[in-house]
Amino acid sequence: MQFSSAERDRAHADETVGRPDHALALAALAQRFSIEVSPKEALRGAAELDVPAGTRTFVTRLPKGSFEETLAAASALKRAGLDPVPHVTARTIPDAPTLEAWLTRFVREAGVREILLIAGSNEQPAGAFAETADVLRTGIVEASGLQAVNFAGHPEGHPSADAAELQRALDLKNEFAARTGLPCALVTQFFFDAAPVIAWEKRLRQQGNSLPVDPGLHGVTGVPSLLKHALACGIGASIKALSSHSGGMLQFAQIRTPDALARAIAEARASDPDSLFRGFHLFPLGGLARTVSWIRQLRGDAG
Repeated sequence: MQFSSAERDRAHADETVGRPDHALALAALAQRFSIEVSPKEALRGAAELDVPAGTRTFVTRLPKGSFEETLAAASALKRAGLDPVPHVTARTIPDAPTLEAWLTRFVREAGVREILLIAGSNEQPAGAFAETADVLRTGIVEASGLQAVNFAGHPEGHPSADAAELQRALDLKNEFAARTGLPCALVTQFFFDAAPVIAWEKRLRQQGNSLPVDPGLHGVTGVPSLLKHALACGIGASIKALSSHSGGMLQFAQIRTPDALARAIAEARASDPDSLFRGFHLFPLGGLARTVSWIRQLRGDAG
């Protein structure tokens, strides 16, 4: 499949295609990819997603969504041969017994092995949990039967947390992983400029982080869709990067791929033996079929 803006996004890729270290790093990141879908996408056609069997498929928890909806979506993904990773949002959980019940049902009814634990966008908590740290302190997560936990990474900072708060949260997540033995990882939001993300990953290591990092890549979709989702997610610096690279109205209307971003992350991993970049996390942003086709091509399994 060819995309109208591929020439621009692949210009940098052409520079490194002959370098085995970068090619190997890119292949490794692509093989370890995960993808994000909405509950509606999962329920509407989980078996038709054309995602490789066993792919870790994250299920978003929308602001007006419910646990039952997320559970149904996770179950549909499991039946389709995928590995569901539901979002669990701390601020939507009424109390500890509910948390325990939800995680138990995820594991037993939907075959969930890992979750993405985040605070959530609700301004007011539904109960006692205002942030992920409140959930981790209960001891319920490690007793639930889950086999791994993912957390959000914030390369561009967080609108409601300063640097000191983010550092405390990072320390707690690393301590949780060490104490419980559960594999944990950081998953970032999508971005349009790789350099700050690469610098952020290195800085986290210097600050004591040992958790793998899955950098988020936008899907294969139009620039208007990218801008809409970027504004909703509040990734301001990346919006500026996208705007500076979009050019005129013709380019603005074209389909954009994340090739250049993927190559930049792969170069960073290849050039730094201590890099914690593990695998791409894909946000289709309305371009699910094209995004799946893109990652399959990158992996060499488009057929």
